[in-house]
Amino acid sequence: MNALRPIVCALLAGAFAIAAVSSCFVNRKSSDYECSSDDDCDAGRTCDRGYCVGIDANLCPTVCNGGCNPSLKTCMIECVESGECDNVTCPSTYACIINCRADNACDDIVCNAGTSCTINCAATNACEDILCTGSACTVTCAATDACGAVDCDAACECDVTCATGNCGVMSCPTRGAATCAKGGVEGAECLSTFSPSCATCP
Repeated sequence: MNALRPIVCALLAGAFAIAAVSSCFVNRKSSDYECSSDDDCDAGRTCDRGYCVGIDANLCPTVCNGGCNPSLKTCMIECVESGECDNVTCPSTYACIINCRADNACDDIVCNAGTSCTINCAATNACEDILCTGSACTVTCAATDACGAVDCDAACECDVTCATGNCGVMSCPTRGAATCAKGGVEGAECLSTFSPSCATCP
């Protein structure tokens, strides 16, 4: 029996060594996924408590068909076919980017519950009418008749880029006697930098 003891001890020592080495590879978070902000993470991931984690698409509001970030409250809405995005509304508390890339892609857009909307209208009749109330809106009407009426009268901030013939009637915010439009001219493109009082979003 004494002759077998060294062999048994050697076998046990080897087993413990293997177990110890194996434990180094179990339940360890890889440094590859460490982060300090979302910018450190790959697309489709967000920084959560120091590590990049996958974003569950089911957490996105349905309208955010281009993806969203629930923690940052951002929403991408992509409308690339005619009639694809009728009566688009930015979800509550989200900052939305709404891209209307085809003729009649977006039949009216409302930004009244989201924190902000960046609206890009890139084709004829792409956006129809746009209503922005209580939010910050940036609207670009980049094609002939791309936008219908742009109503920013009750927006906290509004900037509109619209060459002649690219949109209908524009209503910009007013602050006292000042109209927040280029040159302070009613009916001109809305401009949040016309005066300090034209940018009042929290």
